Amino acid sequence: MDKITMGLMAFLLFSFNLMAQKYETQEFKVLNDSEEFELRYYPPVMKIQSDNDFGSLFRYISGRNSSNTKIAMTTPVYMGDGQGNQVMEFVLPSSFDQNNTPIGSEEVRVFQSNPGHFIAMSFGGYATARSQKKYADRLLAIADENNFEIISAPILLVYNAPYQVFGRKNEVLFEIVDPK
Repeated sequence: MDKITMGLMAFLLFSFNLMAQKYETQEFKVLNDSEEFELRYYPPVMKIQSDNDFGSLFRYISGRNSSNTKIAMTTPVYMGDGQGNQVMEFVLPSSFDQNNTPIGSEEVRVFQSNPGHFIAMSFGGYATARSQKKYADRLLAIADENNFEIISAPILLVYNAPYQVFGRKNEVLFEIVDPK
């Protein structure tokens, strides 16, 4: 075999191995599921946040935190905080709460999210600014059609590592007023 074929085979094997890994995913309750969107309720969870700095969040979960605790990676990664700020957030595993989560640092803010109702739309591929805007615009139209009152900026959720090429999952969410 030539070097290109061997390299391609190694890359594909590595990619498929990564896709087979399972991470804990943030829980939510689906209140209404249609073909285009979901209405969801998210309970509070512990999160860490940085100013769009993946490295500081990764160092925190790798054990560079107040208790030197290594913390498992979870999905999704939040891009944006619903207030329009360019931040990155990791959801901590469900075993963490306000009493056992290591303290943050100047670069990493630790907090418990507020519960809330959201409308969500999933899409595949890489989450580019163009694709995010396309799905956010469609979700805004759906919110208008269904009389959902939007109370946040769009939030991008990314479920896959950047080097995963196939089977990617992303979502755009908007927080809404409790639809009762």
